[in-house]
Amino acid sequence: MNHSAQRKMLRVVGIIMVVLLPVMLSLWFAHIRAVKETGIHLRSFAQLALDKTERVIGQVDQARSAAEKYQGQVCSPEHRNYMLNIIRGSLYVADLIYARGEQFLCSTAFYPTQSYAISPPEYKKKPAISIYYYRDTPFYPGYKMVYMQKGNYVAVVNPLSYSEVMSDDSTLAYGIYDTVTGLFFSVSDQADLQTLNKLVRKNDLTFQENGRFYTIDHSDKRPIAIIVSTSSDTYFQYLYHQATLTLPLGMICSIIILLMWSRTRQEFNSPRRMLHRALTKHQLELHYQPIIDIKNGQCVGAEALLRWPGFNGPVMSPAEFIPLAEKEGMIERVTDYVVDEVFNDLGEFLAAWPHLYISINLSAVDFHSSRLIALITNKTREHSVRAEQIKIEVTERGFIDVPKTTPVIQAFRHAGYEVAIDDFGTGYSNLHNLYSLNVDILKIDKSFIDTLTTNSTSHLIAEHIIEMAHSLRLKIIAEGVETAEQVTWLLKRGVQYCQGWHFAKALPPQEFKAWVAQPPSLK
Repeated sequence: MNHSAQRKMLRVVGIIMVVLLPVMLSLWFAHIRAVKETGIHLRSFAQLALDKTERVIGQVDQARSAAEKYQGQVCSPEHRNYMLNIIRGSLYVADLIYARGEQFLCSTAFYPTQSYAISPPEYKKKPAISIYYYRDTPFYPGYKMVYMQKGNYVAVVNPLSYSEVMSDDSTLAYGIYDTVTGLFFSVSDQADLQTLNKLVRKNDLTFQENGRFYTIDHSDKRPIAIIVSTSSDTYFQYLYHQATLTLPLGMICSIIILLMWSRTRQEFNSPRRMLHRALTKHQLELHYQPIIDIKNGQCVGAEALLRWPGFNGPVMSPAEFIPLAEKEGMIERVTDYVVDEVFNDLGEFLAAWPHLYISINLSAVDFHSSRLIALITNKTREHSVRAEQIKIEVTERGFIDVPKTTPVIQAFRHAGYEVAIDDFGTGYSNLHNLYSLNVDILKIDKSFIDTLTTNSTSHLIAEHIIEMAHSLRLKIIAEGVETAEQVTWLLKRGVQYCQGWHFAKALPPQEFKAWVAQPPSLK
């Protein structure tokens, strides 16, 4: 892959990335919002579960406080019935047990023949507070319950009671643990206790692990915390919801960027902008086509022809971009550019070859004021070029406004610059106008020269133009001369000067200098 192809590919990739950037940003924002919503979802459940745990502990405290008010014989039928009445009014306390230390004596439903000695508690706090996690005892056989002891009374609680909270998320898994021991005392059926034990050691309160989202929330009242998780399905639900909101905005922004880029590109690549860049970067070039005195075969000068190389590949001629410059109000810049380039290219050369002249093409707009006279005069003085070495050309179509144009033409002539009508015969040929303008040179258009030696009657027009010029004592230059027969025909009718491919093509500055220094045989 060559360098140009690489640049083109990188440009295309860059454009795609810029255009798609709002879409990608919208998806990224949707992801951020989905993660946040998932975290809010988990924290909401966690807070509900902690609140539920607090209510359960509150009921446990109430039940034990009520049981401590009993004054009669312990473990008697009256005592057991008293405890039974307490738990009947409690939603979360499954049973009450009377104990002395770690010796459980009796409950509302069970009175062993000898006390039951329970193994040491998982959590103990003075004074006389002990909690036993997931114990299967004779007092509640077949079920692993939580036993919460304070003083002489032990409350039996189903572990799920702490966290049994309604939720429409069937993938929720959670575990509640005390932060002192790090042991869980309430774990959902979907949770993996081994996994939870590892994750509670993380410092992050919200994180992802193995495709699930986790949140750890701490109680602000007790040394307990909850870790709760949900599957990635919940996240994707939130992502889809957020994407339906953000993605259309991203697509709209991408479309706006694409339209702006397209419009900017069109403006950037418009002929007007390209011409502006060509002038600024000096991309326009001048070529010089020799003008020959066919009586002696000597080069007397050249016409400066502006070219625009590289415009959409081929060279663009003035006939194509000069109307553009006139339409866009850039013709004065083009003219100033041509004047500068003529003297940059041939200023010193003309000073060394005083018998040569250069014809500069001007637009009709340039003849609406005498601004260029001062510009060209300054250039001739700067490069020691004589005024007669600069000729001014304008197309016949530019002289429609004769009253406005004539004073400027005369100002040019008074300053020493001869004025020529270019492409005569293609516009509004009129002997009266030609006489009124009082120019010095008449140039016959190539379209008439092409048919001089054919059977076409168009040569009669050329003969008429030549007669008009002779009658006004104008110099005549025939354009587009390509054959020796045309030269002979013109010479017989008194035309002295010619230019065309028969003699030389328009040449770059250096080639033109070399051609003048060593011209071929032109007779």
